[in-house]
Amino acid sequence: MSKRTILTTIVIPTLLISGLIVFLINNRQEPAAELVLTQQQIHFGTLPEWEGPVTQSLTARNVGKFPLHIHRIHTGCSYAEITAPEIIQPNTEATFQIRLTPELLPDDETSATATIFTDSPKTPVVHLTIVAAAKRFATLTPSICKFGKVRPETIYQETLKLTVNAPLNTSDIRLLPSGHEALTWEIIPNLETDTALISIQLSPLKDGGAFASLLTVHFPNQRTLTLPVTANVVRIDN
Repeated sequence: MSKRTILTTIVIPTLLISGLIVFLINNRQEPAAELVLTQQQIHFGTLPEWEGPVTQSLTARNVGKFPLHIHRIHTGCSYAEITAPEIIQPNTEATFQIRLTPELLPDDETSATATIFTDSPKTPVVHLTIVAAAKRFATLTPSICKFGKVRPETIYQETLKLTVNAPLNTSDIRLLPSGHEALTWEIIPNLETDTALISIQLSPLKDGGAFASLLTVHFPNQRTLTLPVTANVVRIDN
């Protein structure tokens, strides 16, 4: 067999195979830990704030071959709290507890993205979206009593609607003293519905300029609801 034949049929293929083996050995990946959530979003729906915090569970799994460590969790908001185990063993499930405080939720439906930090090279950061809305104990419509521009020595009156979402007898609601002699108000309950009317009267104001005060609705369960009142006294020059 000629040297050329030996070189092309034996030596070169052997060198190529050896180089490939060395490359595969040096570049093989260890079966690292990997965090997988059963869902990337969790919906709480509409939560009545008077019923207190609500908790839901979420299943997570380490699909890798090594233990997975959870370093920390940022919820991305003030109304959510997430608890999770510090370590998840290989090929093992764990439970995350997501706890929401409805009183801290914004008025409209909102979403927050929680960030889970792990020691996994495959999943160093995992995101979870939390969606929820709050149902308020009671609401005032409008939420601010604006008299706008008023003339001195003139009486003005505004009527607002109070809606109580929680089971409560509206006849037990009390209006606290306004603390300002120019403001008087009364509540007109409707026993057949969950609403009541609040009539606010602004007596003549002698001082010109901006007027602002705060009224308080007191409920029998010790909850309160505040109502800002504003006006702007405009003097008419003769």
